[in-house]
Amino acid sequence: DGKININLAGADELTSLPGIGEVRAKQIVAHREQHGFFNDPQELMDVSGIGEKTYENIAGLITIY
Repeated sequence: DGKININLAGADELTSLPGIGEVRAKQIVAHREQHGFFNDPQELMDVSGIGEKTYENIAGLITIY
């Protein structure tokens, strides 16, 4: 479906998402390494710097499966 799996994607792939730069992408990977896989895409908002607006912009582009 072309969606980016936030549980498997590396930082390089995550930076292709709108509003996700290199620093934020590395934070996503670090969060995943520290807390395990995301069980719900909305858990992405637990990552520092990713708020509702950023999540809304990428929600249709990501998956956890």
